[in-house]
Amino acid sequence: MSSYLRAVVAVALSSAAVAHGQTLTLEDAVARAVATSPQGAATSARVDVLTAARAGADTRPAPSIDVLAENFGVGGEELRRQIQVGATYNQRIERGGKRAARVAIADADLDVARAEALVRRLDLAAAVQRFYVEVQATEANIGVARERVAIAEQLAREVGRRVAEARDPLFAGTRARTQLAEARVDLELAVHARDAAMKRLAALWGGDPAGLTVATDRFLKLDPAGSMEPSAADLAIFEARRRRASAELTLQRAGARTDPTLSAGPRYIGTGDVALVAGVSLPLPNRGLNRANIARAEAEGRQVEADLAVERFQRTQAIALAAEKVEESAHEVEAVRDRVVPGAERTLAEVRAGYNRGGFTFLDVSTAQTALHEARARMVRAAARHHEARVELDRLTGRFAALVQGTN
Repeated sequence: MSSYLRAVVAVALSSAAVAHGQTLTLEDAVARAVATSPQGAATSARVDVLTAARAGADTRPAPSIDVLAENFGVGGEELRRQIQVGATYNQRIERGGKRAARVAIADADLDVARAEALVRRLDLAAAVQRFYVEVQATEANIGVARERVAIAEQLAREVGRRVAEARDPLFAGTRARTQLAEARVDLELAVHARDAAMKRLAALWGGDPAGLTVATDRFLKLDPAGSMEPSAADLAIFEARRRRASAELTLQRAGARTDPTLSAGPRYIGTGDVALVAGVSLPLPNRGLNRANIARAEAEGRQVEADLAVERFQRTQAIALAAEKVEESAHEVEAVRDRVVPGAERTLAEVRAGYNRGGFTFLDVSTAQTALHEARARMVRAAARHHEARVELDRLTGRFAALVQGTN
C-alpha cells in the first residue's frame, strides 16, 4: 500500500474518533443489543413453563379413594344386617419406564427451547454486525470524500492561479470551483449517511448515538474465511428434537405394558363386623393403538434424522458459497488497493505536474482526479461487500455463540 493511500485510510479510520469520544467494538454492540432485547424475558418465561411441565412429568399417578355402600333398602332386621359400607385406597403402578420417558421428553423440550433462544440471539448478532459494517463503510466513505475535497481545493487554487495569469480560460476556473463544490456536498452527504447508519445501529439497543463511533481500524485489513463448520447452535435444535423423538418412542413402547391398579381398604358390615378388602385391576391393552403410536414415534424419529441431514447439507453448501464471496471480495479489495489506487495516484500526480508546466489541460487533470476518486470509492465498496459476506459466514458458523451464550 502506498504512503498516500495509507494517509487516506488513516483519515477514513480516524474521522469518527476525532468527532466523537467513545469507540464501540463489534462485540460491545452485540452485547448491548442482546442484553436489551425482550427475547431474554420471552425465553425465561418459556423455560419457566417447560420447567413446570417437567416437574409435572416427574410425578407418579395420583391415587384415588372409592367409597361404596351396598344393600340399602326397605326391609326388616335381616336386611339391615346385610348393609355394607366400604372404602378403598387405589394406586396405579406405572411400569415400563413411562415416568422416566416423560421426564426425558420434558428435558428435550427444555433443550429445544434453549437452543432456539440461542439461535434467535445469533440472528440478532448478525443484524447488529450488518449495521456495524454499514457504519464502517460510511466512515471509510467520509475519509475518501475528505481526500477528494483536499485534492479539489488544491486543484482550484492551481487553476485560479493559471486563470489569473491568462494561461487558462475563465471556464476552467468555474469548472474547478464547481468540482470543489460537488466534493464538499458529497462530504456532507457522507457524514449524514454515517450519522444515519449510526442511529440505525444504536436503535438496536435503544441507545443514543451521540458520542459513539465504531472501530474501523480493520476495515481494509481482510482476514481469511476461517471456520467452515456449521454453527453448533443451529444443529443443537435438531439434536434436541432427536432426543425428544427417542424419548417419545420409549414412552410409546412402554405403553405396551399395562399399569395395574392396587386397591385396599376397610369394609363395615351391618352385623358390626369390619373386614379388610384388597384387589388389583389390570386394564386390557389396546395393541392396535399401541402399535400405531409406536409406528408414529418411529416415523417422527426418522423425520428428525432426515431434517438434520438436510440442514447439515444445506448449511455446508451455504458456508462454502459465503466463504467464496468472502475470498472473491477480498481479492477485489486487494487488487484495487495495491494496484489500481497507486496507479491512479501516480497518474494524478504526473498530470498535475505536467499541467503546472503547461503540458496538459484542465480536462486531463479533472479526468485523473475523477479516476482516483472512483478507484478509492470502488475499494470501499468492495470492502463493504467483503464484510457483508463475512456477516453471512459468521452467522452460519456461529461466530458469536460464545458471546451470547450466557444471555437468556
